Amino acid sequence: MQLTAHRDTAPFGKMALFVFVSAFALIWLFQNAVPYRLSFSEWQTYFFSRDDSDYRQLILHFTFFPRLSMALLCGAALAIAGCLMQHLLQNPLASPTTLGVAAGAELGMTTSLLAGVVGGSVIQYAYAFGGGMIAASLVFLLTAKRGFAPLQMVLAGMVVTLFLGATNMMLVMLNEQQLTSLFVWGAGALAQQGWDNSVLLLWVLAVVLALVLLMLRPLSALELGSEVAESAGVNVARIRVFGLGLSVVITSIVVATVGVIGFVGLVAPTIAKMLGARKFVQRVLLSGGVGALLLLTADLIIQPFSGVSSELLPTGAMTALFGAPCLLWLLTKQKFASSFKAEEVTNKVYNPKPFASVVWCLTLLLAIVTTLALLLGRTQIGWGFSTDLSILDLRTPRVLGAIFAGCGLALAGTMVQRITVNPMASPEVMGISSGAALALVLCAWFGFTPTRIEQILYGGVGAALVMIVILQFSKRSNYAPSQLLLTGIAVSAALDAILRVALSSGQDNVQALLTWLSGSTYLASYNDVLALGLGIVVFGGATYAASRWLDILNLGQVSAVSVGVNTKQTRLFLLVMASLLTALSTLVIGPLSFVGLLAPHIARALGQYNAKNQLVVACLVGSILMVSADWLGRTIWFPWQFPAGLMASVVGGAYFLLLLRKGN
Repeated sequence: MQLTAHRDTAPFGKMALFVFVSAFALIWLFQNAVPYRLSFSEWQTYFFSRDDSDYRQLILHFTFFPRLSMALLCGAALAIAGCLMQHLLQNPLASPTTLGVAAGAELGMTTSLLAGVVGGSVIQYAYAFGGGMIAASLVFLLTAKRGFAPLQMVLAGMVVTLFLGATNMMLVMLNEQQLTSLFVWGAGALAQQGWDNSVLLLWVLAVVLALVLLMLRPLSALELGSEVAESAGVNVARIRVFGLGLSVVITSIVVATVGVIGFVGLVAPTIAKMLGARKFVQRVLLSGGVGALLLLTADLIIQPFSGVSSELLPTGAMTALFGAPCLLWLLTKQKFASSFKAEEVTNKVYNPKPFASVVWCLTLLLAIVTTLALLLGRTQIGWGFSTDLSILDLRTPRVLGAIFAGCGLALAGTMVQRITVNPMASPEVMGISSGAALALVLCAWFGFTPTRIEQILYGGVGAALVMIVILQFSKRSNYAPSQLLLTGIAVSAALDAILRVALSSGQDNVQALLTWLSGSTYLASYNDVLALGLGIVVFGGATYAASRWLDILNLGQVSAVSVGVNTKQTRLFLLVMASLLTALSTLVIGPLSFVGLLAPHIARALGQYNAKNQLVVACLVGSILMVSADWLGRTIWFPWQFPAGLMASVVGGAYFLLLLRKGN
């Protein structure tokens, strides 16, 4: 009896301590964030009979307090959405951001703005909801044949987020006048000019909570497992669809109102569990409270710094920056190995094809594409071939840079997928390219104008630091595949948050890097191409020599250990090679997306399954993709040019989603 009483009171003790500490911290933060210090009598006047002739009270009423209310409501809404997703999918890492729902809602919102839909209208919310539902549907389609395994769903969400983000970026680049405002909004800006949005979100949240409480019995039955719930008469599929629909509705309205708020939906339910919430209804309610406090705290922290030098710090980006370390800490405290294994529902079908024939065909195709990229272009008078040496001198380094960058990323992508035994892994997930990009963005943000050599040096340092962080957090797990991927996702989220903050600052020198961040070959020179080519030869040769290890690791941990392979050291060596290839390509060309993800898949679709053959074919495919993307980007919308990486992300990403849907 004493033991039972102790267990019952322990959660209440934790909760009481949490509430006390949170209240004390919020009072202190509120005092520092409030724009005007009012006396006790003035506060009484404000709350009971507001003096509209006092501009301080008007600002507090129409901007400061509505912003605080939005922080509370948005935090609670996203936390409840995340709790629902985690409960319905039995996935501790499910959330609106990790499953791509927020990115889909953002794309829908951007589309509505570009279509001229009035802000705050029902049609605009419908656009956001449609985008969120499309993203969620893509994630489910991608993971259906793999049993909806948790790690697979998170990686599919990452892939969908990259694809939709690239599509959103292309729409933004077509409308440069709205560029800065869209970046600020997309990064999660809570600034308000009244109470309308707060009232709307309050009603939506109340309706969703009422529906959740009405469905409490079947939702609680899911805690016993899908099979037990079905045996008790619960229609599990219908409950999951309805519950996930509610989560998408909440997320879409939040994104349409304030932009993307990262990590609240992931961290808040985890904290609720740590505070002792065991039953579903307890987790939902406590997650909402924790999410509200988290976002309010983050907003109160950054408010005193907003407006410095006419800059705005987006709250959503800052919550992602705070939340990423929480995810890294969570990864060190919990083990997901057993629950994160992919569950193959169908047997793999192999259809090998002659290696020599495939290589010759791809080599011929690369030669044709390269020739067209060098000679065929558009001018003011239309399409035409040109052999002018001055034009060729401008095009040649771009084409060669695209070839080598595509080759390097294809090699890195093949290695990452074989190391992690996961076809949806890629260099983009590891965050290496984001580290190099962030280093250069920070240089521009602080007013530095580095030379080309210094850019390569700074970018290399950024990539190396990211690689060190990933390796350090994966060391205790012997560089286990799931740990590497999840750590990469957390690091990428933190780096993306900093990039959003920098880009939303509106500084001209930072905005000038936007094209390079999208993967442009515009700045490539012969010296850059020479350095990139040498790096590809050296590191690519080392990778090719280690192809036997890649074959063995692809069989799984147990099989690799049984034949005497030191999986820890082998994974470390191969990961370093993949990181160096990714960083080198990023430094010269920019952070490219989907090439490292797509090229290994196409190589397998062409019937190349062993590591040596897949590496060679993936190199050729990656080069063809990048040269084609670069040529299309600078000709189709002439005289405007789209970065090669952005073109590869949109076109290649759509094809990649189609490949995965077909089960290749």
